[in-house]
Amino acid sequence: MASTNFDIKSEIKSWLKVALKKENLTDIVVNEVGTSEKGDGYMGDIVFVSVSGKTDDQSTKDYDLVLKCSKQSQALRENAQLIRMYLNEIFMYDHVFPNFLKFQNEKGIKDPFNSVPKCYGTFRGENIEVIVLENLKKNGYELWPKKEALERKHIEMVVKQYGKFHAISVAMKEQQPDKFEELAKTVEENMKNFGFDSVTTIFKGCIDESSELLKNELDENIISKWRSLKDQVESIRANKNLIKGLKVISHGDCWNNNFMYKFEDENTKVPLKVAILDWQVSNYASPITDLSYFLFTCVSKEDIGDLNDILDTYYSSFSNHLRSLGIQDPDVLYPFGQFLDDWKLHSKFGILMSSLLLKICCTEKDEIVDIAVSANSGNDFGQNLSGGIRNSELYKNRMHHIVKYAVKHNLI
Repeated sequence: MASTNFDIKSEIKSWLKVALKKENLTDIVVNEVGTSEKGDGYMGDIVFVSVSGKTDDQSTKDYDLVLKCSKQSQALRENAQLIRMYLNEIFMYDHVFPNFLKFQNEKGIKDPFNSVPKCYGTFRGENIEVIVLENLKKNGYELWPKKEALERKHIEMVVKQYGKFHAISVAMKEQQPDKFEELAKTVEENMKNFGFDSVTTIFKGCIDESSELLKNELDENIISKWRSLKDQVESIRANKNLIKGLKVISHGDCWNNNFMYKFEDENTKVPLKVAILDWQVSNYASPITDLSYFLFTCVSKEDIGDLNDILDTYYSSFSNHLRSLGIQDPDVLYPFGQFLDDWKLHSKFGILMSSLLLKICCTEKDEIVDIAVSANSGNDFGQNLSGGIRNSELYKNRMHHIVKYAVKHNLI
C-alpha cells in the first residue's frame, strides 16, 4: 500500500468507487483507516475503514467496512496459485453466495443459510484484489481466542450451518443442474492442482514434532500408528478433490479463526449467530473435508468423545434443509449410513490438517511470518509454515486427544 495516510485514503477511495457502485453513492469520503492485528490476515491485508457518501436524495450515509486486500508484493504475486485464491474468494462473494441465497428465497426458506459477512462489492486492479465487507465487529461479532478449543454450543452452531450450506449444493444440483454446474466448475477450476510442494514436507514435520511431544504420554502403538500418517500425506492431499460420491461447494478453511460469533451477552457467551469467514480455498469436494477439518481443529478433549452426536447434529441440519429445498427423501439421496461410511474413509483429511493448524493456533504473534516479506526474500510459501514454536506444551495438549481418538477409532 502507499506510504502516506493521504495516499492510502486516495487509493482506498478509488477501490470503493467501483466496489460500492450498487450503493449509488456520490462524494465518497474515507474518514478513518485502520489495520488488523498481525496474523489476522495471513493470506492478505485487512483494512478497516469508516466511509460516508451522498445518496440519491443528497442525504449522507455512513458505512463501517472491512477491506480484504490481496498482498501487493510482486514477488508474491508471481505465484499464480495465490492469485487464483484471491479470485476464487471474489467469485464466491460475487456469484456463489448470491445464487445460493436466491435459490433459497425462491423456495420460501424462512431461515436460509446466509452466515457470511455482507459483501458490498469487489474490486480488481492490476496488482490488487479487494473484497468490501461489512465490519462485523461493529455489529457485535467477536472472534473466539484461537488458542482455545471451541465450546460445544459453538461447535453445534457451526456444524448446523455447514449442514445447510452443503445442502444447497445438493438441492441445486438436482433442481438447477446447469446453473450449479457453472458455479461448481468455476470454483473447481480456480482450485485445480492447488497446493504447494513444500507443504507436504511441513505436514510430515508436524507429525514428527507432535509424535515427539506425545511419546511419553501415549502408548507406543498409538505413536507408531500416528507416525504412519506420514506415509499417507501425499495421497490425502492429492485425492482430496478426487473423492467419489457426494460432492458440494465447500468452505475449505475451517479453523476457529475463521468464525465470528454474536453472543447473547458478555457473561454467558451463548452464541446467537455465527459468520463464516475466508472463502479463498473453497472447492468442489466431499462435505467430509469441511466437517473433519472443522471438528479436528476445533473440538475440545471434553467433547471429542461425543463426535457421533455432533455428526448426528450435522446430518439432521443437512437433511432438514434438503427437505425445505424440495428434496422429498434425503435419506435416499444420501443415506445416513453412507454419510458415516464417508466419514470413516475421508476424515483423515481433517486429522492431517489438525497437525498443522493446531500448531498455527499455538503460535505467538511475534512468531508469525509476513508472507510478503518472506516472498521478497526469495522463500517458498510453504517455508513460512515450518520451524518450531515456543508454546510447544500447548500444541502437545491440543494434539493429545486428536491423536488418541484418531487411532482408537481406526481413522488413520
